Amino acid sequence: MSKLGNYISKLMIIVLDKEQEQFVRDLALSELKSLNVDMNDFIRKHTKDISDEIKETEKKLLQEDKKNVKDK
Repeated sequence: MSKLGNYISKLMIIVLDKEQEQFVRDLALSELKSLNVDMNDFIRKHTKDISDEIKETEKKLLQEDKKNVKDK
């Protein structure tokens, strides 16, 4: 398991551990929320990048098809 996965797992265990102080559980939950935002931002950014690349490729292919039809 990756270090980040291990870290997240430990935070989740702390949140669920009723023997931990509420302050510690709240800190762990806050850290999980922060990581969630960071991951969502990363996914959104890279999904957009990939989507933009696909659209650009499709645009080029359509232009090539139009050019090939005119040449015939």
